[in-house]
Amino acid sequence: MASRQQDISDTRAPTESLLAPVDNSLRPPTGAPNQLLTEQDVEERLAKTIEPPDGGWGWVIVFCSFGLHVILDGITYSFGVIFVALLEDFQGGKGDTAWILSIFVGVTLGTGPLSSALVNRYSCRTVSIVGAVIGAVGFIISPYAPAMWYLYISFGVIGGIGFGLVYLPAIVIVSYYFERRRALATGLACCGSGFGTFIFAPLSAYFIEEFGWKQTCFLLAGIILQCCVLGALLRPLPLVDNTETLEAVNQTQQNGKLSGETQGDKPKPSGSHVRSKVSLNIASISSLNNQHVTGHQLKQHIPLHRKDVFYSGSLHNIPLYTQNKADYITSNMSLVHSLHQVKTPQTNTKQPATCFEQLTDSFKSLIDFSLLADWGFLLFLLSNIFTNLGFNAPFIFLPDRGIEYGLEPKAAAFLLSIIGIGNTIGRIMFGYLADNKYIRPYRLYLYSTGLVITGLCTAFSSFPSHQMQIAYAALFGFFIGGYVSLTAIILVDLLGVDKLTSSFGLTLLVQGVFVLIGPPIAGWLYDATASYTWSFASIGGSIAISGFMLYFLPLLSRLQHKRITKHDTDMGVRIGVHSKQEIEDEEVNLKDSSAKESDSKS
Repeated sequence: MASRQQDISDTRAPTESLLAPVDNSLRPPTGAPNQLLTEQDVEERLAKTIEPPDGGWGWVIVFCSFGLHVILDGITYSFGVIFVALLEDFQGGKGDTAWILSIFVGVTLGTGPLSSALVNRYSCRTVSIVGAVIGAVGFIISPYAPAMWYLYISFGVIGGIGFGLVYLPAIVIVSYYFERRRALATGLACCGSGFGTFIFAPLSAYFIEEFGWKQTCFLLAGIILQCCVLGALLRPLPLVDNTETLEAVNQTQQNGKLSGETQGDKPKPSGSHVRSKVSLNIASISSLNNQHVTGHQLKQHIPLHRKDVFYSGSLHNIPLYTQNKADYITSNMSLVHSLHQVKTPQTNTKQPATCFEQLTDSFKSLIDFSLLADWGFLLFLLSNIFTNLGFNAPFIFLPDRGIEYGLEPKAAAFLLSIIGIGNTIGRIMFGYLADNKYIRPYRLYLYSTGLVITGLCTAFSSFPSHQMQIAYAALFGFFIGGYVSLTAIILVDLLGVDKLTSSFGLTLLVQGVFVLIGPPIAGWLYDATASYTWSFASIGGSIAISGFMLYFLPLLSRLQHKRITKHDTDMGVRIGVHSKQEIEDEEVNLKDSSAKESDSKS
C-alpha cells in the first residue's frame, strides 16, 4: 500500500515527473556509488531512459489521440453547419460570419508555442485536460452572444486557445511512445480527423434541427469535456531513476577522465550489445550542464526537445537512423532537463526556470528565423500562404452553397461527411505512397500535384448538380488529406529532421496568420457578387498556385548553391541534393576551412 501511495504521489508532482519504478539493474553495485564509469557503463545504464516502448500502453495512447482528433477536428471542420444557423440568426454578411471560424483556427495554430512550453513543464496529460475545460467554457458562453463580435471572442479566441492546448499534446505524445512503428501509430491517430468530420457534420445538423444552435453549443461543450477523460489517459512516458548512476558520473567528471582513459587507452566495448545501442558519452552530459548533473534532472521528460517529434513518417526513411541508430538518438533527443535552468547571481548555481522563461525557450525552439535564409524554405512558406488562404473556406461555405443549389440541410451537411471520408482515405494513401521506395524520391511532386488538383477541382466546382457536389467533396477531402499528412515529411526532405521542430513551428505560424483572412475574403466576394462562383474560383486558384510553385523548389535550392553536407543527407535531406561526389568534396572543403580557422586562432 505504501508503494502504491508513493506511485500516486509521483504522478501528482508539479512537473508530473514521468517516473517509473526504479530499475535496480541500472544502478552501480551496492556500496560503490562513486565508482568511475567507462563510456560503455554510461551507455548501458542510460540506454533504457530513452527507449520508446513501441507498443504496450502506447496503443492506449494511439486510441486516445484518435479520440481527441475525432472531437477536435470533427467540431472544427463541421462548423459549416453552424455557419448556416448563425447567418439566419444574426443576419450578418457571409464574410463577417466567416471570421468566427477563421479566428478559431488561427488562434488554435497560434497557441503552439504556449502549448509546447506548458507541455514541457507540466506534461501532455495536464495541458490537455486544462485545454478541454477552456474549450468547453468557450462553447458554453457562446449562446449568450448579443452580437457577432461576442462570438469572435467566446468561440474564436477562448475556444481556439482551449483546442490549441489539447491539439499539440495529442500529436506529440504518439511520437514519444513509438519509434519503429511510428508511421503506423501516427497514421491511425490522425485518421480521427476525417472520421470526426464524418460523424460531427450530420450530428451537428441533427442537433441544430432539433434544438437550435444555442443548445447545440451546450451539447458540443459536453462532448469537448470528454477530452478530459482521454487526456487523463495520456500517461507520461516512464523513465528510469538513475540517481546513483549520475552520482558516479559526477565523480568521474571531478576526476576529469573516464576510467578507461586514466590508463591511456579507450574503454573497450563489451561483447554484449547495449540494450538500445545508445552511444552517449560523458561529454554529451557535461555539455548540457557544466555543473553536477542530478538524478532529478534526468527524471524530467522534455517532449518538444525531441527534434523529430512532429515527424509522422517512418524513421527508416532517415538514413542516419538505419545506418547508426545510436548516433541518431544521441543527436535528436535531449535527456537532461538542464536546458530549462538558469543561474542565480547569488550562488552561481542553476535553478529551475520560470514558466515565462520556458515559454521563451519553447518559442525559440519552434520559431527559428535563421531558416528564412534558405530560399527553398522561403518558397515553401510562400506556398503555404496561398494554400491556407483557401484551405478552410470549403469547410465553411460548402453546406450553404449546397442549400443554395436546392439541397436539403441534412444533405448539404453530409457533403462535409464526404470530405471526412475522402480525407481519411487520402491520408492513408498518400502516407503509403510517400513511403514507397519507388515514389519516395518524387514525393515533393506527389505533394505539389495533390495541391494543384485540389485547387483546380475547387475552382471549377460551381455546378448545381448534387452528384457533382458529392464528387467535388470526395476529391477535395482526398487530396487535401495528402497536404496535411505530407507537410512535415516534405520539410524533412528540404531541411532535415534535425531542423523539423523549428521549421514546422514557422510553418504553423504562417498558416495561423493567413488562415485568418482567407475565408472572410471568400465571404466578402459572395457578399459583393451574390454568388459562390467567384468565391470558390478564388479559393481554388490560390490552392492551385501554391502547388504549382513547388515544382520549382529543387531548382531554387540548387540556384542558391546551399552547402549540403553528408550530415544533411544523413538527416533526410533530399531536395536540392547534388551527386554523392559533390557532397564528399563539400565535406573536405568544410574540414579544410575549419582547420585553417583553427590555425589562424592559434
